[in-house]
Amino acid sequence: MVIIERSIASFVLVLVSIGVILSHTNKAFFEGVYVREDHFIEWVTVVALLCGFFLCIYRVYKLKNKRSKIFLAATLLLGMLYFFGAGEEISWGQRIFNITPHKFFLEHNSQKESNLHNLVVGGKKINKIVFGLGLSIIVVIYFLIMPILYKRVESIKKLINRLAIPLPRGFHIICYLLLAFLVLVLTPSTKKGELLEFGGCWIFFMTTLRPYNHKVFE
Repeated sequence: MVIIERSIASFVLVLVSIGVILSHTNKAFFEGVYVREDHFIEWVTVVALLCGFFLCIYRVYKLKNKRSKIFLAATLLLGMLYFFGAGEEISWGQRIFNITPHKFFLEHNSQKESNLHNLVVGGKKINKIVFGLGLSIIVVIYFLIMPILYKRVESIKKLINRLAIPLPRGFHIICYLLLAFLVLVLTPSTKKGELLEFGGCWIFFMTTLRPYNHKVFE
C-alpha cells in the first residue's frame, strides 16, 4: 500500500509540475490541450474517481458481515459520490456517445452539457457556489480540522469510525498543501482549477486507500 501511495503521489507531482511549467511557457497548449475537457488531465481525473468507486464497492463486499449497516451504507454512499464525480467529469458520456443534451441543460448549463456542476441558477453558476466555495470549506474542515478532533475528542472519533469516514494522514495533508501552493500560487491561468481538481481527486483516493483510521477498514 505504501509503495502504491508514494507512486501515486509522485505521479501527481510530476503532472502538476508539468502543468505549472506549461502555464508559464506555453499557456495556449496548457489551456487548449493539457487541461482541456475530454483531454489528458480530465481523463486521468476520471480514473482516480473510478478507482475510488471500485475501492468502496470492494470494501462493502469484503466487510458485509463484519461491520454495521451504517458503516456499510456510508461506504457505499462514498462510492456513489465517487461514481457521481466521474460521471460529472465526462458529462455522463455526452460527447463519448454523441448524445444531444436535454433542453433543460441547453438552456441552463453554461457549457450546454449534461451535468449539474455547470448549471446556472439565478444568474449564478452552481460550480462557483457549491463546487467552489462550498468545496473549499469542506476541504479545510476535512484536512485540517477533523484529524485534530479525531485525536482529541473520543466521541467524534467514534462517530467518524462508525460513519466510515477515511481520515487523511499527515502525508496526505502535506500533499494537498503542496498541491494548493503549486496550483493557486504558481499557476497563472483561469484553467488552473482543472489541475487542482485532478490533484485533489488523486489525493482523496490515496486517503481512502490508506487512511489514518485504516484499522476500521481492515
